[in-house]
Parts: sequence; C-alpha cells; structure tokens
Amino acid sequence: MTVAEIRQLLDKYKSQPLSPDELAQLQEAVASGAFEEEIKADILHTLYTGSAPEAEWPAGEKEAVLQQVLQATPLQPVRNAIRKRWMYAAAAVLAAGIITSGVFLMRRPATPAPVAATVKPNPLAPGGNKAMLILADNSTITLDSSSNGALAVQGNTQISNTNGALTYKGNGNNKQPLYNTVATPRGGQYQLTLADGSKIWLNAASSIRFPAAFTGKERLVEVTGEVYFEVSQNAHMPFHVKVNTPGMEEMTVTVLGTSFNVMAYADEQAIRTTLVDGAVQVARGNQQSLLQPGYQAAISSNGGTFETSMADVEQALAWKEGKFRFRNTNIRTIMRQLARWYDIEVAYDGNVSDIDLTGVISRREDAGALLKALETTQRVKFTVEGHTITARPVTPH
Repeated sequence: MTVAEIRQLLDKYKSQPLSPDELAQLQEAVASGAFEEEIKADILHTLYTGSAPEAEWPAGEKEAVLQQVLQATPLQPVRNAIRKRWMYAAAAVLAAGIITSGVFLMRRPATPAPVAATVKPNPLAPGGNKAMLILADNSTITLDSSSNGALAVQGNTQISNTNGALTYKGNGNNKQPLYNTVATPRGGQYQLTLADGSKIWLNAASSIRFPAAFTGKERLVEVTGEVYFEVSQNAHMPFHVKVNTPGMEEMTVTVLGTSFNVMAYADEQAIRTTLVDGAVQVARGNQQSLLQPGYQAAISSNGGTFETSMADVEQALAWKEGKFRFRNTNIRTIMRQLARWYDIEVAYDGNVSDIDLTGVISRREDAGALLKALETTQRVKFTVEGHTITARPVTPH
C-alpha cells in the first residue's frame, strides 16, 4: 500500500463507511506500523481543523490524546509497549471511529455526527502562520497571526502571542518542569521565543516540546519535522535537541550558543543538521560528528553513518526566509516540500527519477505559480485535480 492510498482510506473512513476489503486494508496498515508518520499527521490535522465529530469526544479527551500522540516515540527500546500505546492514541483520535490492531475492533457510531465541510477557497493557496499550543495540563490553544496578546501562564512563566510569534517570559523558579508543545500542521509554520531567549522557527508538519522555563544544569527540547534554532548562549546550561523521527534511532544535537537547522522528516532520505554559526555536536548511538559553520551532517534513513560535507546554507534555510530554493534538486524532493507547505497530495505518472531542477520562488505564491515555473524547464508537466497534483515527465519530440 502506498502513502497516497493510506491517506485516501483515512479520508474516506472519516466521511463514509468503508467496504470490508477497505476496512481490512486499513486495519492491516495500522497494525504494521509502516504508516505511523502519515497517521500521526492525519491525527494532528483532524484535531487542528476541528473536523473530528464532537460526539466522539468526552471532555478533555482530545487534549490528552493529542499530547500522548505528540509525545509518543514508537521505535524506542521498549518498542512493543510504546507502539501499543501509540496505536491506542491513534485509535482514539481518528475522526469517526477507532482503528486498532490485533484483538481490537474498528467501530463507528451508528449515526455519525454531522461534520461541517471545510473547503479551501483555493486548493493551491500557500500555507501561513498557524499552529497548536499544548499546555502542561493538556489544554490546547489554536495559534495564528490574529490571536494576539496574553495567552496563558505556566508556573511563573507568561505566554503571549504577537503576529504569529509566541513568547515565553519567566524567572524559571517553577517547582517542577511544565512541558509545552507547539505543533504545526501541513500548510503551517510558526515562531517562538523560549524562556531563555532562544528563538525557534517551525516549518510545516513539525513540532517542538520544551519546558516553559529551564531549570537544572541543561536545556533540553524535543523536535520532529524541520526546525531552525538561534540558541542564546549559556555555557553553564548547555542546550540539547532530541530529534525524533519515526523509523530511526533518536539523534541528539548539543550546542552552547549557535544557529542551526535540523531537517528530520520521516519521508526524506536523510536527517540533516546544517550549522550556520557557532558549534554543534551531532550524536546518534555511538556515532558523533562535530560541525563547523557552513557544514552539514547527514545520516541516511536506512541507518547509515554520519556524512559531513559543505552545506548549501541558502538552500537549507530557504524555507525560513519564505522561499523555495532548488539547485539541481530532484523533482520528488521538490514535490515533498510542496506537499507539506500547500497541504496537497502528489502522484506520479511515469519515471521522474532523472528530473533535477533549479529555481527560486516565494512561498507566498500559490502552488500554481510554482508549478508553471517548473514547467518552463520543459522537463516536467503537471495536472491539478482538486488537492492532488500529478507530475509526469515531458517526452522529447
């Protein structure tokens, strides 16, 4: 089963009954664990957009399940137990019923609660500043550029939002750490300033978990997806970033005060850490790599060793600067970026493995403008049907 097929089944499951064969396929896909990232993204999207039927949600359950999903790390040493916990979270969230594996069943309410249709006026419109904030008590706050002002208090830390940027301010005298999470959906991005002054940028389909105020001898955060850091200097309290990518062993980036980018999407071929300035040490298991500014450490998704090389910093940070920048980039890599930012599906008709393209375009443009720019290369042609874009190679005459 392909990613497109699993997403199609998930979408159909939330809006209409599945056939027995489709139901069996979906149960088998969930039980296999092969589509954890796609299912997790679907959960976040469903909760973020509010498209889950309210009749399925006892008070407070949505927040608790979302926090559990965000914190779950399916492939740690206690693999089976955590996978079962994660699958339960997935089961509890997926819109109109429950999907689980093994001896559990899939259920659907006899009369599904009506769900208001949410249709994008323009299916190719660009993403924007939107995210979800999950507080320590599992309550959630929807974030966007319009939700300005004071939002909440966590211990001695004040949280405020201004024009798409979240700020934490406090003295760090909390009796125990109060962990918050900021998660962006597909088609979203967000900025935040942690209590120590470190600045964070989240790309689409990404998350960061962090204490509202840092205490003790270290500063520790956990991320998924793609995140850019400008870490405030504090030699007495080193900054550690745990990188969680489904299907891969946990990786840690240790810094004192520096700027760097971490790209760790599950559907990419490698996890990449790009250093802009300062110094970082990247570690995974017993492997370590010390980076210099302008260099990049990459480790392949199949569990290979670290490879350190000169980085194309402009290309790595283009998303943060509001651009797509491609330099001899394969069309599949390009389309993965588009899928996350425009919240679209991508299909292929023909072999596109040898199509590498170069160009720069604003992320504020509609996807249609970017597709037209790519078509001017006369290497690839696109067909748009709703939220699905099909790419096919151009046959030379």
